[in-house]
Amino acid sequence: MVRWMFAIVLNLKVPMMKSIKNLESKLDYRTLHFLPFLPSRKREQMEIERKWGDVFFKAKAPEMLNTYDLVTLMFVIREYLKLDWDIKEINGKEAAVKKLDLIKLVKERGVLNKKINRKTLLESIIRLSKVDLFFTKNGKTHVTKYIYDVKYDNNYKEIEIFANKKFIEAVINKGILVNLGNFLILEKETNGGTGYAILLYAFMQGTKTKFNINGRKLLKWREKYREDLLFDILNLNNTNLDKRKKREKIKEAFNVLHKNFDIPKYTYDKFDEMWVRVDLAEKRLNKVG
Repeated sequence: MVRWMFAIVLNLKVPMMKSIKNLESKLDYRTLHFLPFLPSRKREQMEIERKWGDVFFKAKAPEMLNTYDLVTLMFVIREYLKLDWDIKEINGKEAAVKKLDLIKLVKERGVLNKKINRKTLLESIIRLSKVDLFFTKNGKTHVTKYIYDVKYDNNYKEIEIFANKKFIEAVINKGILVNLGNFLILEKETNGGTGYAILLYAFMQGTKTKFNINGRKLLKWREKYREDLLFDILNLNNTNLDKRKKREKIKEAFNVLHKNFDIPKYTYDKFDEMWVRVDLAEKRLNKVG
């Protein structure tokens, strides 16, 4: 009897994990670079400023966006990738309009179909609609949004999203493919550094380097990251942690990614103040030796 029950448990878990790993979505490179999301669960007012190249970025929202909202955004985009949305005008702007089944989405997210869970997901989408994004370049500022408006029923079973059409089209045409299933795995990770690991994983997706093999364009994980850049992207500069504690958070995040996925180990180089790939550093040492 025990063996029979154990077999059922195994048969239930294997397809579920397989389906999680097969989930894919896209994100635009600006979202992956600037990451207006925080590892905190607090819902205070948010204002984030970052710089990438010659672009200054600011995100303002009445409530903080966190890693849960980042994953929600990827789920929303995944639905829009099906190209079955309509176009409507809202406040003089073109919106990509689509109805989403919240029951289906909470199941895909790996949680029970309960009203409280559907409401949590709905509130996340509403938060995404309230954030304003500012991009400043050459003295000119462009203000935009992910989502203009949402409508929903009181049982939280269905939501109608009025997304920014230009944003949706940009993601569809030029977005970076991301493994959404891996983000769900990270959400269930119980070790330390989970929130930071999700942000770091998203950032690393958008900073892969290109290389060619026999005419094929491939991507690989970056060789190194500046410490001050990671402090900024992971929002560690807005904490009361000293540098040693900040480095511990980054180390935990890298370790979580290495443990769960095929991502190289990174270690801190105190002389250059960089986080560098261990495998590449070892190869260089071997060549020198």
